[in-house]
Amino acid sequence: MTFPLFPRNSWLLFASLGIILKYMKSRLFQKSIQIFALLSASAFWVCCSDDNSSNASDNNYVESSSSDSTGIVIPESSSSDAEIEVPESSSSTSSAEDTLWNQAKLTWYESYPDPDSEECIEYNGCTWAGWFAGLEDQQTEEWVSEHNIIAVHEKDWDTYKLKTFRLRRNGYTIDAVVYDMCSDDDCDGCCTKNAGTVGFLIDIEKYTRARFNNYGSGSVEWTCLDCD
Repeated sequence: MTFPLFPRNSWLLFASLGIILKYMKSRLFQKSIQIFALLSASAFWVCCSDDNSSNASDNNYVESSSSDSTGIVIPESSSSDAEIEVPESSSSTSSAEDTLWNQAKLTWYESYPDPDSEECIEYNGCTWAGWFAGLEDQQTEEWVSEHNIIAVHEKDWDTYKLKTFRLRRNGYTIDAVVYDMCSDDDCDGCCTKNAGTVGFLIDIEKYTRARFNNYGSGSVEWTCLDCD
């Protein structure tokens, strides 16, 4: 029996090979090869990056574990921490502590008294209504009510004329101006008598007294805010 050189259906095989060779020479095949190469490169890059990230996380885990096992490291004190500077007292604090508070006897009067009042009759209050030793013009009752007014004994007038005093008593304070003086000639020596053994008198006007918790008798502390 003799065998043919090619199988009976060899024409089909040759036809398929021809189609394959023609496809390999076509542009579509070349583009497919390029796309396959790009996809392979991308897959390789992703795999490498994943490996690096996993290695980094593993390293971090190992480092943190080792630091935990060795304990907490306490840094040495720096030279700046070793020496702590104590700030000096501010000028405002020192000035407040150095404030000199003086004692005085406290009385009160009305610049505009009622005509039938003791202030008007016995202390000549009506004669001097609205008049102050430190001001040239007579002042209205409205002006009096809007200003903090005090008087001192006539012997202290030249020293404290128009100076500002700060009065203090039981936590209450008020700043008032020495607009007036108390004269013994107006009240038969009452100013010296009221100064008592302390020797210093502060006579506070009625409206100012109302703003000073109605303090108008007894003792009071004072300091001069604008004296030399």
